[in-house]
Amino acid sequence: MANSHGTRRKSRSVLTKRNVCKGLSYLLTDYKVGDKVIIDIDPSEHSTTPHRRFQGKIGVVMEVGRRILKVAVMIGDKKKILQTRLNHIRLFNTGKSM
Repeated sequence: MANSHGTRRKSRSVLTKRNVCKGLSYLLTDYKVGDKVIIDIDPSEHSTTPHRRFQGKIGVVMEVGRRILKVAVMIGDKKKILQTRLNHIRLFNTGKSM
C-alpha cells in the first residue's frame, strides 16, 4: 500500500489533544496589531488549521478580523503569513510586569 502525503501525515504526537481544558477562554482574549502570539494548533477543529511545521512558532499579529487573525511567522529567512482562527493561537507572555 502506498504512503499518503497529506498535510496531517506524521503528526500524531504533534496534533494530539492535551489534557489542558482550553474551553472558550480564547474568545475573550483581545488581540491587537503587533502582539506576539504562539501558534498552538487545536486538533479538534480542522478549519483554518496551520500546517504542523508552524506548531510552537512565535509570530506577530498583522491583521485582526472578526473570526480570524493574520499572523506573520519567520521560517528561516522567509516571512510566512498565516490566516487562522482564534483557537489555534495564544498570546505570548514575555514575563514583563507593568
